[in-house]
Order: sequence, then structure tokens, then C-alpha cells
Amino acid sequence: MKSAIMALSWAVLAIPCSVGSVIGGNTDLPVESAWKSLGGNFRRTGLSENSGPETGCVGWKYQTDGAVSASVTVGVAGRIHIPCEDGRLYTLDPNGSLLWSYDANSPLVSSPSVGSDGTVYVGDTNGKLHAVDLNGSLLWAYHTCGFVYCSPAVSEDGNVYFGSQDGAFNALAHDGTELWSFRTKGPGPVPNGSILASPAIGSDGTVYVAGLYDPNLYALDPNDGTLKWTCSFDSRGWPFASPVVATDGTIYQSLLYDTRLYAIEPRGGAIIWATDMADPLTGWFDPNYADDYGYASGWSEPALGPEGTIYVSFDDPYLRAVDPNGSIKWVTKLGVTGGFTLAVGSDGLIYAAGDDGSLCVVKPDGTKTAGFQSEGRLNFPVIAADGAVIVADSKDNSMLINYDNNVVWTITAQCASDQPLDLDRPPDSDPKVE
Repeated sequence: MKSAIMALSWAVLAIPCSVGSVIGGNTDLPVESAWKSLGGNFRRTGLSENSGPETGCVGWKYQTDGAVSASVTVGVAGRIHIPCEDGRLYTLDPNGSLLWSYDANSPLVSSPSVGSDGTVYVGDTNGKLHAVDLNGSLLWAYHTCGFVYCSPAVSEDGNVYFGSQDGAFNALAHDGTELWSFRTKGPGPVPNGSILASPAIGSDGTVYVAGLYDPNLYALDPNDGTLKWTCSFDSRGWPFASPVVATDGTIYQSLLYDTRLYAIEPRGGAIIWATDMADPLTGWFDPNYADDYGYASGWSEPALGPEGTIYVSFDDPYLRAVDPNGSIKWVTKLGVTGGFTLAVGSDGLIYAAGDDGSLCVVKPDGTKTAGFQSEGRLNFPVIAADGAVIVADSKDNSMLINYDNNVVWTITAQCASDQPLDLDRPPDSDPKVE
């Protein structure tokens, strides 16, 4: 998946650039969403207002005709929106039954976002952002000149912010009208940038965005797109993951080709601290760490615990817990393959989904308490309002391997008396790294 995304990012797509038009409407009543976008909210924290199961059983599973490589979202009335590389946006009810599917006619590789009126926004690889109403009908589509990988951010007043592989960051009104745009830089002499990281919105409405080849984080005024400040990363690492905004406004950013996690203050963009997450001399890792994993990178967003701890995954088998002051609290090895996507429940339990098909449940002290194993590649755990954890299978046929249908799983603590646990406790009670 990583190599496929990087290849797409270099591709030149001949897509006409024109603003779409409104062909319908939605209710004006605000709706509640349990997990409205990548990271659960538009601060991208990965922290749920609900708690998930510590152990549990598969409640239901839904098969799709392609890989689900982006996060599902949970919108109005517990509806589950699944972006699929078969080009369809599947919408299920909380019991896993299909309500409708919308055909974008192009692979969907970005997480859908749900606005306050229930409108669902999702991007495709043909460079379009689709706005879909509660019944699965297209409201409008906005055309860009590059594929849309990032998950849009939606403000409280309904404005939609997103970027594309063409390097442009766009602000749209609720009806799809362009409000303003901001452009990131390209790699070296190449003029066009590329935006894959999802934007985040701070509590004051400030929009934070970063371009893949542009080693800066930008803070933009939501009213007109003017630049508030720029935070430059001296490592020239690439921002692939979204910035994450804590309750106090601190922004956390991980980068490709940079082993540090950055904390950035929100008023002027100064770097508060930058802590190395992969220093083999710290004693947190196996002695042969450098030989096995080389130069680690941050492909996925950090997640925040309810007390402010930052949980970090790089492309290695280790989960880190970092104090808000920048010190590493603990490191836990969860498997033998690298890279996890994360979510945290309101009770502090951490859910880590990996390419090895595992979903691990980790306590706030770093102890692995339970695990679920599939035959696919799991990613982006989501915690629903009913306490279930939803996780999707992202295996694809890019290596000319023909897989069966992909699966979206929901795991719940509500098990029948004779039902065996699928999310079960490990045989060893303390797998933490010594």
C-alpha cells in the first residue's frame, strides 16, 4: 500500500479542473456522528467519546469487492460509510445491512467525512471530491487535477477543506462553490506539490495543512486562506500523516524519513520539542533494531489518550507512548511486522491494527490485553457509539494475487454465552519490551 500510494503521488493525471454543481439538498438539522472522519474528528485525535471492548466476538462482517484502504466512518444514526477501491461508497446500518451504495466510478482511497447535516464527502483517484446526501444521491462533485487521498475536514459552518495530488488545497462552501485555494510546493525543481495528509481544524477554526514534498506545516485563516504562520522541519522529512491537534491546541506531527515526533505550539508555529521515536541507544528496542528496520517513518497519525498521552506508530512493530512534555513513557512490541493505525477509547484502551492482520488491545500502561487475528491486512480501527470496534481489510491485488472479497469486521463485547471469543487475551500476560 505504501509503495502504491507513493507511485500514485508521482503520477501525472490529466483531469479537467472545474467546480461541480449542486443537484440536490440535505436536511438542515444537525446530526451526531460517532466517528465523522479520519481520526474520529477534525482534530484527527483518534480519541473516541465511547469505550470499546477489551475482549469480544465478531458481531457481523460485511464483504466488499475491493480493498478498504482508508478509514470507515460512522455518521448519522450509526450509519457506517465504507470507502472501497472498487469505486463504491457502501453505507450500512448499525447491524451491518446495506442501506445504499454510491458508485463514484473510480477507486476510493480516502476516508469519507460527515458534515453536521449528514452530507458525506469522499475523494477518488480521478481527482473528484463527491458530496453525497443521506440517501446516497450525488449533491455535487468538485474536480481537481490530481487524485484525492486526504480525508476532507468540515467546519461547523459547513465549509469543506481538502487537498489533492496536484498540490492545491481547496476551501469549498457547503454547495461546492470554491471559496479560496492555497498551493504547496513541489519536490526540488518540480513546481507542483502534492497533498496526501488530511487537514486538521483547531478549536479557533485555524486550518492546518501540509504538503508531501513541502517540509512545512501551514496554519491558514479559514475565512480567506491567508497564511498565519509556517513551521519548517529542518530534517526535510515529508508530511504524509495528518497533523493532530490536542485539547490545549498543541499540534503533533510525524513525518516520512524522519524518526522524530514534533510538538508545535499553535500561536506562532514554533517547535516545542522534537523527540526521536527510533533511537536504538535508548534501550527501548531490540539490539538489532537498526539492522532490521532501518530509518523508521511515520505513515500514520499519532493518537491521543484521554489524559493527553500521545501514542505513536512508525513502520516497525513498536507502539510508543509519549508524555505531552516529549519524554517516552513506554514502548511495547506488538508483532513482527511494522506499522499500525491507532484509535483510543474513552477509557484509555488503545486499539492498534496492523498489516499482519492483527488487531491488538493495549492498556494505558503498555500491556497487551487482547488480540484479534484475520487473514487480511487490518487498518484504521473505529469505535462506534454502541461500543463496537470496526476494522477493515485492506489487502489488494496489486501484486497480481487474487484474493477473496475483502471484509469489514465489527467486534463487540456482547457475546452469546456459548460463543468463543474472537478478540481474546494472549497466552502471555506481559508482552512488553524489557
